[in-house]
Order: sequence, then C-alpha cells, then structure tokens
Amino acid sequence: MIKHYLKVARASKKSLPSSLRAKRSNPEYCYLLDCFGLRPRNDGTRPFLDTLYKSDAMKKNIIIFIVLLFASCSKDEYTEPVRAERTVIAYMAADNDMSDVVPVDLEEMKRAYRETGVNLLVLMDMSNETPYLLKITENGEQKIKTYQEFNSADPASMNKLLGEIIEMYPAESYGLILWSHGTSWLPSGVQLKSFALDGNRQMNIPDLAAALPVKFDFILFDACLMGAVEVAYELRNSADYIIASPTEIIDSGFPYDEVVPELLKPSVNLSMVAQKYFDYYNALDGDYRSATVSLIDTKELENLAKLTAELISGNEISENFDRTEVQRLDVYGEQYTFDFADFINRAFPSANRDAFMAQLGKTVLYRAHTPAFLNEYRIETYCGLSCYIPASGRTDLNAYYQSLQWYRDSGYEVILNFEF
Repeated sequence: MIKHYLKVARASKKSLPSSLRAKRSNPEYCYLLDCFGLRPRNDGTRPFLDTLYKSDAMKKNIIIFIVLLFASCSKDEYTEPVRAERTVIAYMAADNDMSDVVPVDLEEMKRAYRETGVNLLVLMDMSNETPYLLKITENGEQKIKTYQEFNSADPASMNKLLGEIIEMYPAESYGLILWSHGTSWLPSGVQLKSFALDGNRQMNIPDLAAALPVKFDFILFDACLMGAVEVAYELRNSADYIIASPTEIIDSGFPYDEVVPELLKPSVNLSMVAQKYFDYYNALDGDYRSATVSLIDTKELENLAKLTAELISGNEISENFDRTEVQRLDVYGEQYTFDFADFINRAFPSANRDAFMAQLGKTVLYRAHTPAFLNEYRIETYCGLSCYIPASGRTDLNAYYQSLQWYRDSGYEVILNFEF
C-alpha cells in the first residue's frame, strides 16, 4: 500500500510553510481550516489554535491531531485482493540453454487463455533478461512485476517468490507448473540437474519440497524424468496430484494451447491434461513420437511405500536378476531410471505381488507411453513410475539415495546393499 506523508509545520504565529500555503486556494482545504479555527483571521490570529497552544502538552497534542487528520484524509483505501477460483503459477526456470523455448510456450498460453475466474501467472527467468512476472489475459499478457536478478534454482528464492504471488493472487486452490531441466531424484553436482538449472546451480528434490510455500492441488512437471517414485514420494505433502514424465521430455514440452483450456475449467480433469500431452506427441512422426506421462495420486504413496517394504523384506531377490533386462526409462549410457513394476516383477518373481500391484494401480491414475523413445529404446512395459536400481561403482549416488524419504520408508536398504 502506498504510504502518504504530510509535513505539518509546527504551529506558531509565523507564516505557514509554502507547502501548505499553496493549498489555501483549495476550497476543501480552507473549509477544514475554518472548521477547526486554524485559518488565520485578518489580524493574523487563529482562535482555536491560539487558545490551545498555551501549554507544551497541548502543543504536542495539536500537532499529532493535525498530522492524523490530514493523513487520514489522503490515505488510499485498502482493497482486499479478489479471491479467485484458482491460481495457476508457471515457474519457468529458463536461465539456461532453454531460454529460446520460452516464447513459444508463452504464446501457446496466451492463445489458449479465456477468462473463467482462474488466474494464470508466469514467472520468467531467462538468460540475459531481467526476471519478471506476467499475468496472462484474454488480450495477451500484463507485466505485473520486474525483479532484481535472482537464481531460480535457489530454494529460498523460489519460496519467497511463490509466496508473494500467492499473496497477490489468493484463490480457493492453487496449481503449479514447474518448467525447466530435470533429472529425477539425482542430486546436483554430479553433472546432472535434478530440477532447474541456473548458472552452475541445481535444486535437489528435498530442497524443492521444502521451498514450496503451500500444498498445491497439482504440480505439473514440464521437465525431464520427474515421474519417479522417489520424486513423487518426496513431494507427497506438497501437492495432491502430480503430472510428470518418467522419461525425458522433448524440448517443445507440454502443448499449452491444448493444456491451458483444461486448467481453466471449474473442475480440472487432470487425467485429460496428461492425455493431451500424450496425444500431441503420439500423433507425431519419427523421433518426435516420444513420450511417457503419468498422473499420480500422492495420498496413495505412503501405502505404496509400506507394501513395497513388506514385499522386499519378506522375499529374496532372484539370483537370476539382471539389471540390464529391466525396462529402461532414460537415454543415459549409464542407466539410472527403470520401470518400477518391471523391476519388482523381475527381482521378486516368486513373491505374491498382488497387493503391491493393486496399490500401484491406485497410485497411478493415468499412464500412457509411445512405442519407443527417440529410437533409443523400445517401451515394452510401463507402470507410470520409474525407480532407481543401484549402479555398481556409483557410491556417490548410492550414498545420496539414503537421504531420500523413499529409501527410509520403502525398505530400499535391502536393494541398495544388493550386489547387482
């Protein structure tokens, strides 16, 4: 709120300061002076003021009274922000090699937006540009705020900025689009990116979870490899639902001209949002026909962890298990992410997996995949979540993995200690 300050001269029989003298021609101002006996008569006296001004105490009181009087007259009226049905924030951490993709996605958002009582805000941090906040409107865009340079991969900055936007645009519910690079749960500092990349900084997933200021209705990851059970579990208290891809995402990302209309509806069908993504890429040819996507119900993840722990602790890993035979879900030479169900099925072929598979079905509400990814590998089976299978010789990754909540709650200690 804008604050107004009035400088009121200490009352005396001297002339009023020029700042007040200039207002004498204002009829409303003169009326106030007359009402309180403050306007000088022809003989130079001010009846009310001169009477009260005989004691020091009264001098102090009358000065305070005048300040409050004029400050209240000129103070802006506070307007409570209008509470919307929903506020969706796109956090675009693009101060990296993906800056040139931002304008395309932004145009798609603007083209699709219609006023339905839903706020769509875009926080943009791009290379060689000052960060700024946009509000998408039916007429295009409105620049709301320009920021001093910040690091969009810094959890403290993310927390502060998202909190400010939510305060500016309160709503009954909130959605979050996280747009950037991503490499599943893998930690920063290992030539990988986790979520976001700004300069040499990346954000680990536990830090991302801690940075989110509210529990969102949904988080949509427009970033590679974020559909991992480890990522979803870390964020289970940060959102009710998560839309993500366990594999990489083509650089054009989500088709926002098709997705945004779904996000603007009074009741969002998140399965349809995920399907729009899949349908877009499944209709393309060649390498561009490459996509996996899932909708995850986060309230089911703790039961999934519990049943995973029971299955692992009650059964032996097969002697014939071969890590390289499990459905891969990344294009790295040294594979990190695999289909979760395929791993469990191959590692524990003799176990009763009915309860586990039933719970997995409750957790993943929608899943879809193309036949292959970038012609790098075929996708023969797909449950909707990826997982890590320990890589021999990667003591750095295996040590970091132990800091994840999924490791502690799912019984994964047995998996991590197994000689694959």
